[in-house]
Amino acid sequence: MASDDARRPGPPPESFQAILGRRALGLALAFGLTLLGLLGLQAAQGLLDRPNEAVVATIPDVLAIWREEEPSALFWAFLLIVTPPMALIPSAFGVRLGQVSPRVSARTRWGLVALSALLVTAGVGVGAVFGRAEVAVATPVGVSWLKDGKPREYWSWGAATSLATACVKGEQADAFALNYDVTFPTGREAHLVRPDDKLADLVPRLAVLDQRLRATGVPRFTSAEAGCLEHYGRALAPAERATLAALLKR
Repeated sequence: MASDDARRPGPPPESFQAILGRRALGLALAFGLTLLGLLGLQAAQGLLDRPNEAVVATIPDVLAIWREEEPSALFWAFLLIVTPPMALIPSAFGVRLGQVSPRVSARTRWGLVALSALLVTAGVGVGAVFGRAEVAVATPVGVSWLKDGKPREYWSWGAATSLATACVKGEQADAFALNYDVTFPTGREAHLVRPDDKLADLVPRLAVLDQRLRATGVPRFTSAEAGCLEHYGRALAPAERATLAALLKR
């Protein structure tokens, strides 16, 4: 019996085309699951943002609007979406460098694909449930932080505890950063200047708010560099450049 088993032929070797097809399938599954997970997370976040968008649409006079993400939840979401498919599937299909054939059976191979899909789905769920962003909306009256269409926190400008304005050089040699940040008693900050804002429209409105904050004696912390003011002033009329310079004065 033992001699019969020894003479029994093993499975025939795979052809070159079969090896290429198997590896291509493994790569397609790995990248496909990752892409589907990322698209699914984006779609879920967009769906869950609709209540906030509906509330914002009812606010007639918006000074600034921005999102505040939950970085730790998004980190775990991306980890679950990207790592399992890219770590498990290629090796299961023999894609690794120097690996001629898979080291696992076909049943185990597809089990790893199913496990990866399950972890990707879990990552989408973690990002959608725990990584939902808050939407902050600033108006001439105050600031609200919304989540699921409901205000989680609200402060009027009169409750501000400090104001930090800055126009300084960025990390790159030809880059600059402009900030106008108002802090409230809980530590929340209203970042009223965004990189994509149209300063020509925003500066006059900030000037009205700035007068109110000065009148209430809110502590100011300022930092301004001449090159930065010149950089942002190129897109402004002379009166608006003077207003921007006044915003950055103590």
